[in-house]
Amino acid sequence: MISGLIKTVAIAAVFLCLSSQNRDAEAADQLVALKKGFHWPHVSSLIGYGGRLWFVNSRKYVNHNSADIWSYDPATGNARYERHLLSQDAGDPVVHDGLLYWPFEDSRFSPGRGEFMVTNGRDWRWGLLPEGRAFHVHAMTSSAGALYAAPSAWIARLQRSTDGGTNWDLVYEHPTPDQRVSRITALEDFNGTLYGGLVAWYRSSGPKLLRWDGTTFRQVAGWPEGSAVPRLQAFGGWLYGVNIAGDSSGLWRTDGAKTEPVKAFAGKPVHGMAAGPKNIWLATGNDGNGELWRSADGVRWALHQTFPGIRLHGVGVSDGQVYAGGATPTGGVLLGPAPRQTAVVAKPGEPRAVLKELPRGRARPKGDPAQYLSDLRKALANPESYDRGIRVRFGPLALSDDPAIGRALGDMLAGPFPAAEATMFGSRRFPAAKMARWYILWAMAHNGHGRVPVELISAAWEAPANRAEKYFESAPAAAWAAAEIGQRDGATLGALVARLDRPGDPDWLKGDIIGALTVLTDRRYGYEIGAWKSWWANRKPPGRQSP
Repeated sequence: MISGLIKTVAIAAVFLCLSSQNRDAEAADQLVALKKGFHWPHVSSLIGYGGRLWFVNSRKYVNHNSADIWSYDPATGNARYERHLLSQDAGDPVVHDGLLYWPFEDSRFSPGRGEFMVTNGRDWRWGLLPEGRAFHVHAMTSSAGALYAAPSAWIARLQRSTDGGTNWDLVYEHPTPDQRVSRITALEDFNGTLYGGLVAWYRSSGPKLLRWDGTTFRQVAGWPEGSAVPRLQAFGGWLYGVNIAGDSSGLWRTDGAKTEPVKAFAGKPVHGMAAGPKNIWLATGNDGNGELWRSADGVRWALHQTFPGIRLHGVGVSDGQVYAGGATPTGGVLLGPAPRQTAVVAKPGEPRAVLKELPRGRARPKGDPAQYLSDLRKALANPESYDRGIRVRFGPLALSDDPAIGRALGDMLAGPFPAAEATMFGSRRFPAAKMARWYILWAMAHNGHGRVPVELISAAWEAPANRAEKYFESAPAAAWAAAEIGQRDGATLGALVARLDRPGDPDWLKGDIIGALTVLTDRRYGYEIGAWKSWWANRKPPGRQSP
């Protein structure tokens, strides 16, 4: 009797101990603020790569010219500014063949072409989708060994590259009525087949989940009708998607044959999805209070954590750990497991990891570059050319990789240009000279050669604000082009530092200047303007300077 009681007590003690350990493990899984107070209000587009978590800090849902890529090292607990995008935001990134690709969501620089950045974690390269008009690249993904991108202007398109983003084929255009807009904003590989989430707010029948059949996208039978499928995530033999129909939002899933609703999220807005080794994660919430949910089977869901005062905008999994990005009244916030100080110090003589090389070369333009230059000079001198698609004349020259063409483009910056105006961005009028210099700088930056006049970096900001937040003022284009060309002389760096806090500039222009300085100096001061100025004041004398 007594021995039985002792045994019962012992079992209970073990149970309580295990329960306590489980609670402790669960508590250890709770997310904390790893870094807050980012310059811009939103953190999103989380993805794991190279042992680090990568994400974007931007201003979402309004026209605003800001997007910065950051990374977080869980071994040290340090977040690092990585790269600026001359873009309003970033689309969904992807790791493909050992490299990380970042699509430009609403590129500010491109004359109607989709753009992206690719990195191996150290080096970066700027890429171009040369076919099909595009203002946005909403998403990129990897499927069946190929790299896919979803750009759009007014019509949703799909492009495919089989050489890591050097050459692209336009493989799909969504049938879209005149005066309407369609976009593919989500791409996902599911069981070796590519799926796309279509957004078409105009009245249009049929489901908005698309499946690639090898030659075209087709609607997935059984998926509910709606206006948009803005998010997709594969997990555990199912493809999950957010379906928006009218004013309601729901979560659905398909295994390729059967389709069913995920009832736990009927009517709940989903702001992000990610899959880990054991769970699928969803970011939801309303009124600025975020919720993070998890499920091992997609049917039974548990509320993992709530975030009072934080609106979640994305969730990601890196090395088996879940992270979330959100917004607070004081700036963006990155949430994740508390750092465990597990940094590994390399031993003397231990070989460093070999980084994957970036794709080499570009898609070579067809035709004679000398003729392109001649035609461009004639067009720049003709006032009527500016309202007739002058931007299309710059693409072949941008792709040339020819120093002589870069120098020729640089010479064109001095003009002369017609004393005329051109219409862009919803009937807004812009001086032809500013438009010409903007496109010339874009072509120089892609070409990678020539010299940017320092006075263009220092040029006064003269444009009144407009609702579209689209401008042809020279400073942002000149800063980006100088960075891409590698123009790091003292005069250029001095002009950039002086522009960091210049009165009268738009707030987002700091991002363009900081981005250029980061590329040219490899210093990661981010938005710490004082640190940049201190560095510049204490730099080594000319001739001994080491960026």
